[in-house]
Amino acid sequence: MPRALILLLLSLVSALPALADEGGLCTSVCAAERSQCQKDARSIDRFERDTWVSRQDVRAGSDASAEMERLEARRAEADKRRFERDADCEAAYGRCTADCQPLR
Repeated sequence: MPRALILLLLSLVSALPALADEGGLCTSVCAAERSQCQKDARSIDRFERDTWVSRQDVRAGSDASAEMERLEARRAEADKRRFERDADCEAAYGRCTADCQPLR
């Protein structure tokens, strides 16, 4: 009996580094996915900003104060969307890393 218990304990101890390595691999995959998500979010930001600039040129002859108000509102909307995209990336990263945790 003690011999079987010792063998069982030795096999469990030898399996721990393998589980830790899988957790590290899983976490690095999550980090790569978060990085890609952030990269995609910045691409969307650039697209929105480029679209915003081209529309800004069309309205160049309009009333300056009204145009400034529209630009500020547009900038606030863009900032809100950027914040939401960043939060979505972080939430996905949190879910991914939580899934990496071994079941107990």
